Amino acid sequence: MGEEDFEVLKMSDIRYQMPDVRYRISDIPYLASCILIVFFLLSCHISQSQTDSAFLSRKTIQAVRISKPPKIDGKLDEPFWKTLPVASDFVEYNPRNGTHPPFKTEVRFAYDDDALYAAGIMYDPSPDSIFRQLGRRDMLDQLANDYLSFDILPYDDEMNMYEFKVNPAGVQNDCKYSMVGQDISWDAVWESATSINDSCWILEIKLPYSALRFPKIEKQVWGINMWRNFYRRQEYSTWSWVDNNTQNIFKYYGRLVGMNNIKPPVRLSFVPYVSSYIQKDPSSKGWSYEFRGGMDLRYGINESYTLDMMLIPDFGQVQSDDLILNLTPFEVKYIERRQFFTEATEMFSKCDIFYTRRVGGPPKYGNVPYDSAKSSEVITKNPDETRIINATKISGRNQKGLGIGFFNAMTTNTWATLEDTVKWTSRKLMTQPFTNYNVLVVDQNLKNHSYITLINTNYWIPDRTYSANVTGFESSISNKKNTFSVFGRLNVSQLYQLNIQPVFGHQYVISISKPSGKFQFDLGRQETGDHYDPNDMGFLLYNNDVVNQLNLYYLILKPTWKLINNTTTLTVRHTSLYNPGDFKSLSVSLQNQCTFTNYWNLYLQAGIVPLGYNDYYEPRVWGWVFKSPLSYTGSFRFGTDSRKMFRYAENFTITSTPGNNNLDYTFEYIPRLRLSDRIQLSLDLYTEKNLNNYGWVETSMDSMNNTVIYFGRRDITTWNNIIQATYIFNTKMSLSLRLRHYWSQAKYLQYYTLNRGGNLDYSNYNKNNNIDFNAFSVDLQYIWYFAPGSEISIVWKNQILSQGTEIQGGYFTNLGNTLGSPQTNSFSIRVLYYLDYAYLKKWFGKKKSA
Repeated sequence: MGEEDFEVLKMSDIRYQMPDVRYRISDIPYLASCILIVFFLLSCHISQSQTDSAFLSRKTIQAVRISKPPKIDGKLDEPFWKTLPVASDFVEYNPRNGTHPPFKTEVRFAYDDDALYAAGIMYDPSPDSIFRQLGRRDMLDQLANDYLSFDILPYDDEMNMYEFKVNPAGVQNDCKYSMVGQDISWDAVWESATSINDSCWILEIKLPYSALRFPKIEKQVWGINMWRNFYRRQEYSTWSWVDNNTQNIFKYYGRLVGMNNIKPPVRLSFVPYVSSYIQKDPSSKGWSYEFRGGMDLRYGINESYTLDMMLIPDFGQVQSDDLILNLTPFEVKYIERRQFFTEATEMFSKCDIFYTRRVGGPPKYGNVPYDSAKSSEVITKNPDETRIINATKISGRNQKGLGIGFFNAMTTNTWATLEDTVKWTSRKLMTQPFTNYNVLVVDQNLKNHSYITLINTNYWIPDRTYSANVTGFESSISNKKNTFSVFGRLNVSQLYQLNIQPVFGHQYVISISKPSGKFQFDLGRQETGDHYDPNDMGFLLYNNDVVNQLNLYYLILKPTWKLINNTTTLTVRHTSLYNPGDFKSLSVSLQNQCTFTNYWNLYLQAGIVPLGYNDYYEPRVWGWVFKSPLSYTGSFRFGTDSRKMFRYAENFTITSTPGNNNLDYTFEYIPRLRLSDRIQLSLDLYTEKNLNNYGWVETSMDSMNNTVIYFGRRDITTWNNIIQATYIFNTKMSLSLRLRHYWSQAKYLQYYTLNRGGNLDYSNYNKNNNIDFNAFSVDLQYIWYFAPGSEISIVWKNQILSQGTEIQGGYFTNLGNTLGSPQTNSFSIRVLYYLDYAYLKKWFGKKKSA
């Protein structure tokens, strides 16, 4: 958990999701009671602090056409700014929703044939106290800052929004919102400037039409709202009032009118790049050198849809993955950090069947060399990533709310090399042939913040006649007042292989919810069949699973007593197998999160698994189960006032299973020091002790050809420490450092065999399965945005991985040994240059006329 976890969020930033679990309704008699409770609650009238009359009489602000564009300098010297209509009378969102803030905010709009211009004046009688921390682009939510945000919905559809925000230091932040959530990786090319005087701070921005998608009509009517964050007062206010008890904030937005006869421009841009690498890894004899070049292309097919292409990509400067010791039977899901796969991909997230890390990920047949190697052969090369040839995506939404997305990527043949140490020969084995990845999605907006979606993914290896296909259908329907919502999803997987019978599987989710008011709830069921498999292009931990879950929320979002806000959540969850429907677990959890008037935050959680947990996955052999007894959990975390120069947060979690003496506790300490508006240092110090943990060790066959599954009782100790430091030269140039050391060791104390009843019997098994694992990484990056959309980045990456069976002593002794281990180093420099067709056309036109 980072320090930003306690920052104020818009309700649209929060998505209540069913966890990745499922279950059978016939096996959960308690669910009938839950349903009766829900229907009773539905019949109750929950009063609102504000009515929808504010929505019915939407605010309107007019943009005025100008003949000459202003100079974007944050000074508002042009006379026309004083004559424009003013959007004022802001209303608090948090903490005193519906009241008027003490200090005024004024916003004005102008436009011409090329762009929308806006000016904001944020009055403050103490300008020397304005929070204005410098940071890298798109980092405003992680900094101590005032800011003004412009939320623009060009189709006025309550669903698809562009956000542009700037702080008093001139740091930009932009992102997109949709029904899937927030896309913070989206970056547009736009201009802004700020200034501060003795009574206010001023913002001036220029939003080129090429940064937006809007309908091709004569008179534009855009949904809009402006949000002011007054950080010193921890006050969040909006131009058009928004009820902070609802998740659908867009229905309260006002309208921007007056923009007539503007045409969507030709949206064509190129971003060529060149890069150079100097690298050395433990297997190489010296340094290697490599030069790369490629290009990203973006073309607006029309006013609604955009084509993005990536030719010969380069991801060598992407931040290192946080590798861990994985003792579970499940795959680790790593964060996607490659920009092409994070930007403008929100539509492809529907139905949760596309995990972008599959593209260019580990080869499908990467274990073949280990299985095929002869006793005299060693594997000298086995790439852990496939190489992407190119990738293309088309995405957008038209005036009628129809969204279309298409994604295609191709990876080339991937080979492993084996060398015979006796015959001194070598051979190659293919670990993944040429592979094609496709995603097609059609998404239609409906009234009342509702939608319906159809999506398909297809993974195809022609040389192996292997095809994996997943089709998903998803819909969310809400009533006009957003007091009731129904969500449904159905996914079907299909697997085709030569000379093998096709395999079909299914997954469905259905839920009902009340997403507004002081009292909210959601009740849902997720069922995953035992043959459902989306993992060639998606990510699923396990199938054959059913979950029924009820969440009850009670929100107090107005200051009361010593509290600014308070949220209490009760969760009841029941899980079972899909086939044969056997019970897995029943859990009850109560959570409370609040913010005090001194802006400290507190989170408390208590839970119980009263019937224990039947684990059908840890034995690693289907049909077996490991039974764990009743357990209790508790969590405590708090954070101090984020406005202070020094801020810290602490997290403590404990899980106790008395029946087998298992005790698992974690402690995390996160201090942050803001030395100045330019320099920030933060630590994340995490440790976990899992005592008397039971887990799978080995599966073998005895002399009677019976399966024998060995378990071990072990103590697992984990440290995960991260140091981050940033120095911001200005809004265009920064230096950042991230250093991580992860150390985990598992010391085995006793071995057992698992019996068919799910319990453990003592065993004389005596192999050494102790593990001592270290992962150390350094990411140092200098970046300079030398022109709009253009950058130079210089990166040093260092990585050390070590694993053994000898349990080492103290932390610093282990750290010293780790730093002395073989390591991989990479130095790189990359230059990207943004070329915009409209700018080039205008520039060449001026040259020609001259």
